[in-house]
Amino acid sequence: MMNYHNEYLPQQYALDVTKLNKFGTRTKGVYPKDLEKYEIFRDPLYSPCSGEVLEARDGLPDLIPPESNPDQPEGNYIALQCEQEVVVYIAHMLEGSVSVHEGDQIQAGTLIGLVGNSGNTTEPHLHIHAEKDGVGIPMTFNGRFLTRNSLVW
Repeated sequence: MMNYHNEYLPQQYALDVTKLNKFGTRTKGVYPKDLEKYEIFRDPLYSPCSGEVLEARDGLPDLIPPESNPDQPEGNYIALQCEQEVVVYIAHMLEGSVSVHEGDQIQAGTLIGLVGNSGNTTEPHLHIHAEKDGVGIPMTFNGRFLTRNSLVW
């Protein structure tokens, strides 16, 4: 009930991932306009699985909070076909950083781009969700199912 993505069936298990600094905060300052002050901004993104890139978009601008783009909610993103017909979406990537293209076959761990702030977003973060046949499915990270405020080391 605390995941607003839950209302949209394909994203019912979606995660929005941020990064904390040594003080336990996501930013330097309170809701800064400078994207560089967000800890996760420009962090590298790696493919979570091996598979085929079904969709890839780049070229949308990174927005200054609180601006957003609800007309292109995923912003710069990729959709990756993984095993067992699972499609993983990785969204809000940095403009100009998407390093894979539709049709590419990639391996788990391949650099796919950088965290940005494109699309319908409130601040830089990684949006990730998996779906099968248009229905969201749970993901695990190192064998863990993450919930709100879970920490990953």
